[in-house]
Amino acid sequence: MHREEAQNILQLCRPDNSEDRNDPLIAEALELLKKDAELRTWFDEQQALDAKIRNDLNRIEPPADLYAAILTGMHAHAAQSQLIGTKAEDTEQDQHTIRFPQPANRSNQRAGFRPWMGIAAIFAIAGIALVVPRNEAPTQLANSDQPAAEATPIIATAGVPNMIEFLAQQISEFNGSKFDKRGEQVGDLQSHLASTGMPNPAHIPQQLKQLTTIGCVTFDYDGTKLSMICFKNGQVYHLITVDKARVPIDCTPCQGQKSKVFEAQQQAFKVWAEGEQIFILTTQGSEEDLADFI
Repeated sequence: MHREEAQNILQLCRPDNSEDRNDPLIAEALELLKKDAELRTWFDEQQALDAKIRNDLNRIEPPADLYAAILTGMHAHAAQSQLIGTKAEDTEQDQHTIRFPQPANRSNQRAGFRPWMGIAAIFAIAGIALVVPRNEAPTQLANSDQPAAEATPIIATAGVPNMIEFLAQQISEFNGSKFDKRGEQVGDLQSHLASTGMPNPAHIPQQLKQLTTIGCVTFDYDGTKLSMICFKNGQVYHLITVDKARVPIDCTPCQGQKSKVFEAQQQAFKVWAEGEQIFILTTQGSEEDLADFI
């Protein structure tokens, strides 16, 4: 099986779907990922894009009065047909089906706006707006140990991973009483995390070392342990640490990427890898609110 054939087959593989991955043909194509790094990068990006489209479509909530509006439009269409002499036997059918507009040269062409056409157009435009990624300019989030040229992140346009959505929700609902340990020294919080066997950041960015800490807390995301140390400097910053082997593919930077930036629930998230750990720095606002670390 060559690469182009494998790509055509892998496009049929839905994200996080074990049934697809057990399909013999897809399984054979997946085996090529172990030997072809470029194909693996392409597949990861495709899976992330498919996941975004799925999540965006799941968020669509039709208006509460949509059903009534469609029925009203159908009845209006049927009434208009009766007024211009449409056959009686077609009238009953019009009340249960939506006819496509007829060509201009048809004798029963009726000018004017169809209510159902407006509704369909609204959903078509909404669907395009949800799935088309917005253009974003690259930003740079620097660690003290990295040259500026190597710290430029690639902005993720394939959607917000489920793990980031989970963290955004947890942080939105978080209050000070939930801290596992409070403290103003980052070293004390690191020692606590180490003693409990939770992910302990092997490296703290220099910019964060200069800030006072508030406390630390841990989360469990689908069996994956995450630790979070909170810093304050007028604004609160959260440094989240997780073992690299436990991070979902759609969250980790792809090959050739230094980092990713996401925005979810009015929060900005910057994700990067160091050694065997993944770090996520987040704060309230957009990516511009991470300017002190860029």
